[in-house]
Amino acid sequence: LELEILPSPRRRFLSQISKITATVATATIMSPHPSWAAAAPAESARTQWRQTVATLDDLLQNWSTEEWAAEIGGGDKIRMKLGTQGATSPLYQIEKALKVLRDSEFVADFVEFQETADEFTGALYRADSLASSSNNKTGSGKQTPPAVFIGQAKTEVVEMQRIAKKLNGMEPLLMH
Repeated sequence: LELEILPSPRRRFLSQISKITATVATATIMSPHPSWAAAAPAESARTQWRQTVATLDDLLQNWSTEEWAAEIGGGDKIRMKLGTQGATSPLYQIEKALKVLRDSEFVADFVEFQETADEFTGALYRADSLASSSNNKTGSGKQTPPAVFIGQAKTEVVEMQRIAKKLNGMEPLLMH
């Protein structure tokens, strides 16, 4: 009388996992060096960064607090330029581009770049929030005029421009 040992679901699972792990490890070892594949995304991120700087300059040069405050949804024009509403601005998904740049040959000081990039995105989100607030009624009683929020958003965009210049000064390869 011979007993046949049937594999348990747990044994089948562990066997499959070990095969998958071996396959992934082999593929990782055999794949080209990451820096070879990263050249195109890094160049694309650098182009996006250059366009971002130009967009901030243009936004500030053509800032129109009175016009945007008078319009319903005027803050959305700012948000579109900031890339937080719609996907047409170079600032759209700028965080991803900054991460690619951080890990690229264009950046020498990883830590300083990341800290400064975090300042930039913080100012971006504050500007977005303030521009969005200009579109909303702020409660009962005396309302804060939209121009106040738009003016505060401009302060944050000026801060973004200052930080962008700091990044460009730290990492000259970003703009060349």
